Amino acid sequence: MNLLKFGNQFQFVLILIIKIDIFQSKTIIDTIICMFSECCQDPYLLRNYQKLEYLLDNNLYGQPMVTNILLTSIKGHLALKNPPKALVLSFHGSSGVGKTFVSQILAESLYLKGTKSRFYKFYSATRDFGINQKINEYKERLKNEIEQAVKLCEYSLFVFDEIDKIPIGLLDTIKTYIDYNHEIGGVDFRKSIFIFLSNIASKKINEFNLENDRKNLPREKFKLKTFQELIIKDAYNNKGASEKGMFHSSIIDGWLVDYYVPFLPLERKHVKKCIKKELKNYNFNDKNYFKTKANHDIDEIAEEMTYEPSGMAKFSTSGCKRIPTIVRNFIKRKRYLINEEL
Repeated sequence: MNLLKFGNQFQFVLILIIKIDIFQSKTIIDTIICMFSECCQDPYLLRNYQKLEYLLDNNLYGQPMVTNILLTSIKGHLALKNPPKALVLSFHGSSGVGKTFVSQILAESLYLKGTKSRFYKFYSATRDFGINQKINEYKERLKNEIEQAVKLCEYSLFVFDEIDKIPIGLLDTIKTYIDYNHEIGGVDFRKSIFIFLSNIASKKINEFNLENDRKNLPREKFKLKTFQELIIKDAYNNKGASEKGMFHSSIIDGWLVDYYVPFLPLERKHVKKCIKKELKNYNFNDKNYFKTKANHDIDEIAEEMTYEPSGMAKFSTSGCKRIPTIVRNFIKRKRYLINEEL
């Protein structure tokens, strides 16, 4: 009996040693792989909130609500060991006000490789989902790609651009992954982040912004709640002529979007900041350029932009989108000597 008991104990210890050895071997193999390829762990996962705050403060102009929402929501979501659901943000506003730029800033702050990380997935509606008749094909593709991405890294970031041009009903495909589900097929999607970008409700946002501006209310005191109500109503009820957008989407009536984030139209003063930032991308031969000529040039370049509304001409119709081209042409027209672009 003692020999039998000893034998059983020995067998148990042997199995335990083998299991530990296999676990350690796997850990060693994973470590070696991560030395040569991006993995879902340090140092590839940054979660650099200081970098995020710095980039927003120094590169995003005229969007105090965006900065506040992004910092609090990202920090809050990633701080939870087991968040209740995936974080879903929907960015709304006119062209050139910073929606795509902010999504890129977020990627640069979350991943060592930024937007080149394999954990960052960017979809363009016109490029990836342009034909309504292929919606079933798109649904299957989207389902497979989201599942594979989160299996690879639970902290994946998905960005969907031009949601106003996406076939109606396609977004409902992702409802399961952003709902209050602990696991789907053994995969936990709750730590992932989904961001939608669109021009939906931009007219409503601009109108309400103008109304507040005429009351001399500073942007820092705008109430998010009213903007969100305007966006939800417009997004849910606006079908559009091409059968595209968020019309009657289940992710809206299921209250699965955590924040509808309004991007306000940019004023002339914000445009001038964009121009100055773009000029700093050039290494002027005249080392005193920013002391002697820059301010005059910034004013001149700003005048080349188009502003609205009529009679007020305060808000840029294209945000800062056209500025890189306008600045480049301005420099050539002025025949400034440039050593090289920085």
